[in-house]
Amino acid sequence: MSKARKIFKKDSVMNRLLGDSVIEVKQFAQGDVVEGIVVSVTAKEVLLDVGAKSEGVILSDEIGSDDYVKNLVPGTRALAYVVQAENDQGYIVLSFKRAQKERSWRDAEVSFKDDAILEVEVIEYNKGGLLVDCMGLRGFVPLSHLDRVHFTEDVGKFAAGSEAELKESLEVLSGKKLKVKVIEIDQEKNRLVLSEKDAVSTYSEDVRQERFESVKMGDLLNGVVTGVMPFGLFVDMEGLEGLVHISEIAWEKVSHPGNYFQVGSSIQVKVIGKDDISKKLALSVKQLMNNPWETAEAKYPVGTVVKGKVSKIVPFGAFVNLEKGLDGLIHVSEATRPLIDGEEVEATVTNVDGANQKLALSMRTAEK
Repeated sequence: MSKARKIFKKDSVMNRLLGDSVIEVKQFAQGDVVEGIVVSVTAKEVLLDVGAKSEGVILSDEIGSDDYVKNLVPGTRALAYVVQAENDQGYIVLSFKRAQKERSWRDAEVSFKDDAILEVEVIEYNKGGLLVDCMGLRGFVPLSHLDRVHFTEDVGKFAAGSEAELKESLEVLSGKKLKVKVIEIDQEKNRLVLSEKDAVSTYSEDVRQERFESVKMGDLLNGVVTGVMPFGLFVDMEGLEGLVHISEIAWEKVSHPGNYFQVGSSIQVKVIGKDDISKKLALSVKQLMNNPWETAEAKYPVGTVVKGKVSKIVPFGAFVNLEKGLDGLIHVSEATRPLIDGEEVEATVTNVDGANQKLALSMRTAEK
C-alpha cells in the first residue's frame, strides 16, 4: 500500500493561509493613546477596534462631550486613552475624555498645515499677550498679533505702563471670542502660538509685501499705536508694522513712551529704517518736530545769562534743561555749590555747539 501524500494546490485556501505572515496582535499599556475604528455606538458604550486580540470599550462616563459622540458612527476613526489593558470581560478599557488633549494637538497641527481659521476664548493676559482656550489647549496670542480693531480709544488703553497696568487694561477682552490662525506649534514644549491679525486682517500677505517694498526712507506715514512698551511704540500703518524707539519719540529725554502716546492713538511717523527680513520699519516721531539744537547757537550765544531747571545730577556736574530737548551742562568746576535735581538755577553760556548738541554753562560767571 503506497503511503498517502499531502498535496497542496498553489491556489488553495489552506495554502494561502499557511503562506500568509503571522498577524501581529497589538499590545497596549495603561496611558497609551491609541487610534481605532468605531465598531458600534450606544448610549452606554462605544466599541473600538484597535487591532488587539479584543476590542476596546469606552463606557458612558469616559465618552466625553455629546458633540463628539454625535460625530461617531461605525467606520469612523477615533483616538482613545488606555485606562486598563484588559477588564474582566476581556475588553481593553478606553477613554475618549482623557484622549481629548491629544486629539486637540492633532487638530491644531492640521489647522496649521491647512492655514485654517479657529475660534478661541480669551482667558487672561500673560507676559505681553493673551492666554486663550484653543480646543481645550492653552494658546498664546502675542500683543503684536492682535487685530488693530482692539486698539481703538473706545475699547480701552492697552499697554499703557507697567506689566500690572497692562494686565489690568487687557481684562476688557477676558471671555471674548477671537478668530485666529496657528502660527507656531510644538507639542513637546507645550507651545501653541496664535495670530488674530493673520486670521482677520484686511491686508493679505501679498498686499503687505507690496506696500513694504513701496515705502522709501524718509517717507511720512500715518498709523495707529498698537503697543506701548518701556522701549518704544509699536505702530500699525494699514498692514505695515514698525517701531518708534524711545530715543525717537521726542528731542527731550523720555522716561516712558506711555507719557506721550496711548494704544489706539493716531500717529504720524517718519521712516528711518527698513528690515527686509522681518518686513518691519524703524520709525521716528521727533524728526517731524523742530530740532532745538538747530537754533541753539543763535538763541543762546556765549555770554547769555539763562535760567533753567536741573534735570540730572552726574558725577562730573549737572545738566540743566533750558527748553524741551535742550540741556546744558554745568561742570562741577563751574558750580558754586552742590546742586539738587529739580531746582531752578541761573547760569551763563560759556560754549555752544549745535552740530554736536553741546552747551556749557557756568554759575561762577553768572555770579560775577
